[in-house]
Amino acid sequence: MTGQRLTIREPEIELYEDGFDATDRGVADLGRKEDGKKLSDLVEKFAEPMVIAVDAPWGAGKSVFLKCWVGAHTKENEGTATTVYFDAFQHDFLDDPLIALTGVISERFEDETPQSGKWDKIKETAYRLRKPAARIGAAAVTGGVSELTAPVIDAVLDATNAEFSKASEAFWKKEDGKRAAMQGFRDALENLAADQKLVIVVDELDRCRPDYALNLLEVIKHFFNVENVHFVLGVNLTELENSVRARYGAGVNASKYLQKFWTLKMSLNREPTKLNARYFIQISTKVPSILDNTKSPIFKAMAHVLMLSKDPALSLRDINRIISLTMLTRIHGTRRDNIGLFYIRALIIIIKISHPEIYERILSETVNKHEISELFNYLNPDKFHEANLLKDCIDWLFEDGFGHRENLGVSASNLGPKYFPPRGPVLEAAFPQSALHKIATEELEVFQLPT
Repeated sequence: MTGQRLTIREPEIELYEDGFDATDRGVADLGRKEDGKKLSDLVEKFAEPMVIAVDAPWGAGKSVFLKCWVGAHTKENEGTATTVYFDAFQHDFLDDPLIALTGVISERFEDETPQSGKWDKIKETAYRLRKPAARIGAAAVTGGVSELTAPVIDAVLDATNAEFSKASEAFWKKEDGKRAAMQGFRDALENLAADQKLVIVVDELDRCRPDYALNLLEVIKHFFNVENVHFVLGVNLTELENSVRARYGAGVNASKYLQKFWTLKMSLNREPTKLNARYFIQISTKVPSILDNTKSPIFKAMAHVLMLSKDPALSLRDINRIISLTMLTRIHGTRRDNIGLFYIRALIIIIKISHPEIYERILSETVNKHEISELFNYLNPDKFHEANLLKDCIDWLFEDGFGHRENLGVSASNLGPKYFPPRGPVLEAAFPQSALHKIATEELEVFQLPT
């Protein structure tokens, strides 16, 4: 058995211990250590409660960044605040986000004194504010009046068969008790935070059920809004807006609604093209079965074509899929005169992931030179040689008659035909669309990755 892997394993980060330097655990160096330092400086500087939305598309590396940051804050950035990591998606099967959040924070104070004693008081108060787990039979007790609010139903359940007037009285007593418990929760939290600043990271918020995600935001706003308590949300705000629309309707201004919950926004998706190539290089060199070494032709070709791609929408998760697809192509071969073919393979793989509509035209043999050329930047000053080579590849593919490679000797890079393979079993078709189609169908369509 070879023990090879097709997919990229998630980094095995030990919360609160590992930081951005944990490359031995699969953490890629994406230049985000400095972002982490800026975030640490921000939360340490201000006592006023803040909610910082770390906003990036799905698959952009938010979770890895946040998991590294909760450890790096104290170990690398000299922060004094206690950090807590809460995976909201893992807890959205629960009805009450307050209880789930309180429970996870409690785990950080189990062995600490005197904070552990203070947090026990907060837990007791949170328990008094919990949502009832079951409301079975509420419709029968209330005569089917489903419009009643949840607290009223709770009160009716408590009153069972008593008169409605007594149920109403019980409701108001319960509401008074809840308001007192809520103030008690905030007072206890403020007492704890006066001695120890708290930064709570809430990750995967946009993957939760819409009702749970929005209830969690309300809990943060109403229960944790005290000095020296900050929240950092790992979120795709665009997707979270869909949760708002799911609850309140398509006509609601979802962006405006969410702005009442966050104080600052931090973006992780800067210079995505350079980031994608950097990530590909680092990750692919850690998987021996993918590309034997950094001198592999497909490795070099893919890294160069990624650097020349204009597409900012590729996520780090997309790069993982590109690596897996690369594994499914013909990656062997070291002859220098085949490098053009490896560039073409890299081009097709990237198009398959980033522009499936163009890839479908490759399969149907209707793609044209212009729509492929528009996807890449030939004016990249850092990759002049590679840009010219990619341009030559596309020119070569779309030469009339597909047989005039000698005309490429006058290209700007002056690479000549030696960089391209002779016509043979791989590229025997008479037209470029057929050549692209042949590579795609024979190497990329046999097996499919999940989208």
